[in-house]
Amino acid sequence: MTHDDAAPSADAPAEDDLRAEIRTFVRRQVALAELPAAAIVTETVEYLDGEAEEDRVAELAWAVVAEELTAHLADQRSWPEVTDNDRLTAAFRALTAAGVVARENFTCCQNCGVAEIGDDMPRGMTPRGYTFYHRQDAEHGVGGTGVHLAYGPRESAAEIGAEVVAALRAEGLTVHWDGETGRRIHVPLVWRRRRVGRLAAVPAMVDDDVEVDVELLGTWTAAHRPGDGPMAGGRLTALHLPWLPAAVRVRLTWAGRSVEVRREGDSLVGTFVDPGVPELTVGRYDGLVLVRRLRGLPTTGEPAPTPVGFLVVTGDHADGSDRDVPMELAESLALLRTMRPLSGDFLTCFGRSGGCVQTTWEPDGLWVEELDTEAGVVVGRYATLTEVERVLTVLAVEDRVAVRELGDLTTLHLR
Repeated sequence: MTHDDAAPSADAPAEDDLRAEIRTFVRRQVALAELPAAAIVTETVEYLDGEAEEDRVAELAWAVVAEELTAHLADQRSWPEVTDNDRLTAAFRALTAAGVVARENFTCCQNCGVAEIGDDMPRGMTPRGYTFYHRQDAEHGVGGTGVHLAYGPRESAAEIGAEVVAALRAEGLTVHWDGETGRRIHVPLVWRRRRVGRLAAVPAMVDDDVEVDVELLGTWTAAHRPGDGPMAGGRLTALHLPWLPAAVRVRLTWAGRSVEVRREGDSLVGTFVDPGVPELTVGRYDGLVLVRRLRGLPTTGEPAPTPVGFLVVTGDHADGSDRDVPMELAESLALLRTMRPLSGDFLTCFGRSGGCVQTTWEPDGLWVEELDTEAGVVVGRYATLTEVERVLTVLAVEDRVAVRELGDLTTLHLR
């Protein structure tokens, strides 16, 4: 029997099924637009625990994540400027500001959501009610059937339900609810959640990639920071180094050679242990050049395009916390839009030249201010989300603070 006539491997169907299951799971995670690439791979391995070897699942998942992220980013370029998901988020923001705590993709199921929503309410305040959709609802939304919203408390469910419906319709969403408090509110929508910044980072698929040993020199506090240990150079430089805090250095070691990488503004600087290799400065998204220099390889190639705008951000928000993290404009605005009213969420943003804008949700609204340490004052006022977006855009793109241009300001003297 020739090689061509050989019977197919018995493992082939099982491998095909595994790939299909991985793709289905990864595609859903990509559409949910909550986790970056590395976290999706981790979730995939956990989801398929016991069905295949972890290393094999991870290997297949990395390739699928790159493909699905690339397809998602291409698709979202054709989306309308405001999607149904944007409208849903805006409605939830307005509800929360009005005292109805609204949460998206909250807990795993309705029972857990009702049990835990009280713990997610702001301390020191007594909201009038709540609404949320949970993880299973979000997955149904990805599947095309819209989302169902729970609401309460039971004592005022009819009133809260009507308020939720009004807020949704005010944003232009279709709502199905007959006023029966035993039924959840159905919102049919086209699920489109954009990925920007870290959520849009695609793991680089490098033909001659190698694992480098990673050692963090300093405290990197972001939720999705890399850990110490071996990591593929392409993944490290695509998914992590562009968001390196200025106070943290990363030592990369390969075949006995090392380079320490630090960030200065929108650049990465590599200092090589080998005195014969000069220090090298590259763009924030060009860290792979430093790995290639570490390996003694040519560093030719076009630099990665630089996204619009630059800010260094510290803040607490719905997706966690950031400390001294460089971001493009789109990522900064995305974080601003996920800040939750009544929560104490805040962003402190520095421009290239050190100008500072701070914004936070206070009980009376969204506050934005300019911190002028030289004059010893804080100048600011309550503003609309659109006004704060404009101020951050000017800081990121034009490198100037535009808070004073809002007018009708309050000046507070620093002690």
